[in-house]
Amino acid sequence: MKLLVKLGDSFGADRLIEICSAHTVLNFGLNIVNAAASILRDVANAGLKVKVKTTADPIIDFDQADKLTYLKGLYGLQDQLLNDLSRIGVRGFTCTPYFLDNRPNFGSHCAWSESSAVIYLNSALGARSNREGGVVDIASAILAKTPNYGLHVKENRKGQVLFKIPKKKWSMFDLTSIGLFMGETAGSRIPVIEGLKGITNDGIKNLGAASAATGAVALIHVIGATPEAKTKQEAFQNDVPEETIEIDTNSLDEVRNKYSATWKENPLSIAIGCPHLSKNEVIDVLNRLKGKKVLADRDLWICCCEEVRNSIIHSNLYQIVKESGAHLVSFCPLLTGLPRPFITNSGKTCFYSSATYAKLDECIKMATGEK
Repeated sequence: MKLLVKLGDSFGADRLIEICSAHTVLNFGLNIVNAAASILRDVANAGLKVKVKTTADPIIDFDQADKLTYLKGLYGLQDQLLNDLSRIGVRGFTCTPYFLDNRPNFGSHCAWSESSAVIYLNSALGARSNREGGVVDIASAILAKTPNYGLHVKENRKGQVLFKIPKKKWSMFDLTSIGLFMGETAGSRIPVIEGLKGITNDGIKNLGAASAATGAVALIHVIGATPEAKTKQEAFQNDVPEETIEIDTNSLDEVRNKYSATWKENPLSIAIGCPHLSKNEVIDVLNRLKGKKVLADRDLWICCCEEVRNSIIHSNLYQIVKESGAHLVSFCPLLTGLPRPFITNSGKTCFYSSATYAKLDECIKMATGEK
């Protein structure tokens, strides 16, 4: 309670408000998180429990230890962290908790960490959360409260910068690139996007994740697509934009070159799924992979939450996974530290690591040696 009150005071909150959901980033047992792990241990030993549905970011998949032999050395606190999370009632490990049963309704107040999850919650679902941090998220989950400031307040959800995009069919690679450009341009301001009326929720997920990586963006309005932007007037709450920016193909080419690493050697790792893939996205990847074989000197990692993974394993599509030699996993390709050279279609991963940024088809070609 003291922690949340002090946090609220620092941002001018008038009170604590009830929340219905939480999501924590206390998920990886890296040795550098000793302090947070110690707090979590005290919380668990005290017998405290979360009062709302609480999920956590992806965890290390030790089933892959034969491929990733350094895991045990890096993640010495993993067993302790998972045990303590379980004791306080945290269940479900993914950066896409909305694909589980942690999917708040429009207008619901939440306390979520994980930048890509927060921006989806605010944008696609129309629920409300600030970008919380580890320990704060656990404190909120235990109290079922959070300070009333920032994006919990309707007036603070008003669009500030208008991004105009030519109306055409944009690929997922384009949308992710738009997100990279938009995040570094908007900073902490709230973008409103004009020209993407037909965007899917998967498109919002990937665009949002990229913009939350290059900027401090936690909410985007897509006119005609997201629930608080049925019109431009609604997105700006009847105000006018502070700035209008036009995005063209040259802008996207520049941002791709900026965040893509160039390697002289062939890739050892190709990873798809940051944020975790939806079931439809996994099916799309497998359809593109059908009849192809991953080369022996490299690994193709297809990353999704455990529930999506299990649904594929128990379907006919899993035959494609087995025949291709790909790995269907539930870990985080960014924090797992996959062997380099590394290639991905994730703008977020490229921002945070030395990875080559490429289209999905190009990733599959690099994995299979297809010309």
